[in-house]
Amino acid sequence: MVARLRERRSALAVWSWRFSIVSVPILVIAAIGHHGGLMSATQAFAAMALGFSFAGFGVIAAIGALEAIWRDGRKGLGPAIRGLILGLLVLVVPALGAVRLVTHPRLHDISTDLDDPPAFVLALADRPGDAQPLSDSDDDAIALHEDSYPDIVSRHYPVGPARVFDDASTLVSQRGWRLLGGQRPEEGVPIGRIEAVASTTVFGFRHDVVIRIEADGEGTLFDMRSAARNGAHDLGVNADRIRAFLRDLDAALQGISEE
Repeated sequence: MVARLRERRSALAVWSWRFSIVSVPILVIAAIGHHGGLMSATQAFAAMALGFSFAGFGVIAAIGALEAIWRDGRKGLGPAIRGLILGLLVLVVPALGAVRLVTHPRLHDISTDLDDPPAFVLALADRPGDAQPLSDSDDDAIALHEDSYPDIVSRHYPVGPARVFDDASTLVSQRGWRLLGGQRPEEGVPIGRIEAVASTTVFGFRHDVVIRIEADGEGTLFDMRSAARNGAHDLGVNADRIRAFLRDLDAALQGISEE
């Protein structure tokens, strides 16, 4: 009888795939749960941290497995490579977030008017208990805002406020934001308002948006404010949202604006 050597399989290779594959349903549950209102933002953050941690464990285990496979010729190359690739793909999301964390200022409330930002009214009753309170920015935050986003300023359009309101309302609807309410500027009501809630695409974190439209001489003064409900750092999302909205509003109003 001939004795046969048993080929050794890398346990790390198996665990790398298990860790990485488990991270996916955890993150899917976090996304669906928060989008659907079944999870609070705090719970969603915790689930995301767990999911990304499993993906990180998968990558670490895969690296260890590949080293053992190279050194000892152990089996398990397939699971190790699959675990490594899937784990790295999952970790793209927090990696991009980390880049934006470093490259954008630590702000969560962005406005075109820092002296008199549009006030949230309807949003106050809509915000959940774990949302951070809305408050006026201090001098340091205002200075950081001005230095970081000098392009986010009030717009002046040489058209009537009703026209600006209608086009802004259309853009809010096209973006799929949840409308909280609005007041169209009319005779006797010089200031129009729109309040809505925007959500991030993947995990559905909510941001409150308020638009103020008022008659100003021969035209209309337009201001917009966007604030994250959770977290002290919005990763630049609110500034991006306001820039994109202003760009589309300029186009809707035939590009006629004065800053």
